[in-house]
Amino acid sequence: MSANKLFIWLGNFIFTWGFVQIILIGAAYFGVINSNIHGLGGLLLAIIALVMLILALAGRMGTPIIALTVLVLLMIMPLQGALLHIEGLPSYAKAMHPVFGIGIMFLGRSLAARAEKLA
Repeated sequence: MSANKLFIWLGNFIFTWGFVQIILIGAAYFGVINSNIHGLGGLLLAIIALVMLILALAGRMGTPIIALTVLVLLMIMPLQGALLHIEGLPSYAKAMHPVFGIGIMFLGRSLAARAEKLA
């Protein structure tokens, strides 16, 4: 499998996994599962975004795709990962967590579409 095809697949996976994350946090809210499972899903997304960055660099996919892949990685790791754990952060700032999550989903799909145009 080429770097481009794997990149496309992973971008689409990020989009789809966003829906799984919504289900996981809903299940955690109602006590069906532990909320740490949702957190592990976020860690999976961070690893996938890092792999996508490596693929974008190795596949020489161009500055826009590389820059947007870095943006996805930054949105996942410091923003999503740390946002809920900052002591004293106002609730309205923590409420941005699902908004960033939706942004990550659609950015993953957009990256896949951009890479499809390169193929």
